[in-house]
Amino acid sequence: MNIKKFRVISFPLVVYLIWYLIILIYQLLLQPIYGISQYSQTIYQRLFFSWINYWDSAHYISISQNGYVIPQQAFFPLWPLLIKLTTFVLKDPYFATFILSFILGLSTFILLFLLAQKLIGRYAKVALILFACFPSTMFLHAGYTEGLFLSLILFGCLLLEGKKYVLAATLIGLATATRFAGVAAALVFLFIGRSKREKLFYILIALSGLIGYIIYSYFNFGDGLLFIHGQQAWCQSQGRCSFYFPLVSIFAYLKSLFIGNVKPGLSVNFIDWFFASIFLILLIAVYKKLPKKYFIYSLVVICLPLFSSLVGMVRYVLIAFPVFFVIPLIIKNKYILFLICLFLVLLQLRFITLFSNKVWVA
Repeated sequence: MNIKKFRVISFPLVVYLIWYLIILIYQLLLQPIYGISQYSQTIYQRLFFSWINYWDSAHYISISQNGYVIPQQAFFPLWPLLIKLTTFVLKDPYFATFILSFILGLSTFILLFLLAQKLIGRYAKVALILFACFPSTMFLHAGYTEGLFLSLILFGCLLLEGKKYVLAATLIGLATATRFAGVAAALVFLFIGRSKREKLFYILIALSGLIGYIIYSYFNFGDGLLFIHGQQAWCQSQGRCSFYFPLVSIFAYLKSLFIGNVKPGLSVNFIDWFFASIFLILLIAVYKKLPKKYFIYSLVVICLPLFSSLVGMVRYVLIAFPVFFVIPLIIKNKYILFLICLFLVLLQLRFITLFSNKVWVA
């Protein structure tokens, strides 16, 4: 790598390492003062085990080692497949997951910065810092799909900006094998300057991961839509399987706030509602200031989970990365931006404490 190319990625590299170091120092020195439990008493638990064996991470590792067990089909296959392949080299699936999460977290920071540079120029640094501070960015450190999914989508968007449509569609196809939300990225090909036939061709490539998973589920389990039924099984166990128009849950919670049925503190439900509402409002700026394909992508990835409930929205909105690009375009006062970042960082540290204590946060 020559000096010029290194300079381009040096800023996201430094930001990522500082972000990682803050988490490390916090969990090593400060978290024992703030809050620990039987799940986070040891340094080993806080710095390693909690990140790759709590909640969804445990399911992905289980799938990678033992295959699918109903209703684990709700978890898409590319991430556990990557863990399995890496385990052949590193031998231990937990260590493999930890290393993969570190690498993909770094690639997410770099790719997000490079795309932001193309779209918003000098404001890219602020956008990356806001992203690093956001509460659910901590999931890049865990054995979740956020790092893989965002790396694929961001790299695909960079290729799309360079009009390398086949490669872009291929990467987005891999993203649709990682999370169902990848279908939102397939829609961006509707906005490229090509014929209808070519657009359809690229969309089919972009949906190839999802199509492949449907075929796999059909031949192995007799149900091509088992990932939907698996998701329904998970949400039924949590009592949140109702089907709503996306804005219904937003306004229903707002009504509850006004009539006093819920307390507007930093509860998980309030945080989910707050960030879902903020991101939906900021879509107006995305529509006005960025190419329309990024608005459509963001709108779909935010609204998809809202069809069932508000649960987990603070994590789901993280992949709506164009929202981070427009914040520094509409808020240019550095003191306000500093206060926003401070609030987000403190909330992220709270999330880390809860997560490492095996308390569900998103």
